[in-house]
Amino acid sequence: MKLEGRVAWVTGGGSGLGRAICARFAEEGARVAVNDLRAETAEETAAALPGEGHLAVVGDVSDSARVAAMAAEIDAACGRLDVLVNNAGVDRVPDDGMDKLLEGHPLTPNMPDEGWTRMLAIHLNGAFFCAREASKRMIEGGSGAIVNMSSIAGLAGMGPVHYATAKAGLLGFTRSLARELGGRGIRVNAICPGAIETPMTTNVPEPILKGMIAATPLGRMGSADDIANATLFLASDDSAFVTGQWLSPNGGIFIG
Repeated sequence: MKLEGRVAWVTGGGSGLGRAICARFAEEGARVAVNDLRAETAEETAAALPGEGHLAVVGDVSDSARVAAMAAEIDAACGRLDVLVNNAGVDRVPDDGMDKLLEGHPLTPNMPDEGWTRMLAIHLNGAFFCAREASKRMIEGGSGAIVNMSSIAGLAGMGPVHYATAKAGLLGFTRSLARELGGRGIRVNAICPGAIETPMTTNVPEPILKGMIAATPLGRMGSADDIANATLFLASDDSAFVTGQWLSPNGGIFIG
């Protein structure tokens, strides 16, 4: 029960990696606030978690006013916040030019402003807005853990330019925030998954997935549980002397 008595806010918790993280945290005793854009998926995840007192908080993390409202909902229901997982993210957005990339054309010359800014808004603005609200509460409590979901795309540029840029930005955000908040007892770390079996990877063309598996020394894709276990490590006291770092469960496709 590594998170017994603690409250964790997991963004993008309605499906995929987020749902697996919510389940792992609840198994370890946490009370989980499950965020998702869709009320139905957030509520389904919260209802399926072991233990009691879990709640769904619905909203777009790129909307600062909605993020503040979600934090207030967690305050009202739980009275504290110990862990934030900035997991909400997408691999493509409307009007981002990805169709051109899949046709074999370079992405950057074909990407409209809207595709670029929306991708960064979800990953970077969303992480900042949530961390801003979470850190206020963690400072009051004297401790906390923030885990940002980056990617091997952020480590090695493996992915579309807007996605890789957003994920790389999360690593800079992690390092800077760790230095800023460490003196207040708050640890900030990142996870950089490789190819993981989730609903998001169903959007990746099969030849690309096969190529990634072939380039992975362990010879397989990872599971959502692989990422959930790594997130638990960074959220719990098992990593009490770890901050400003990234952990990359990627099967060896990136070693650095």
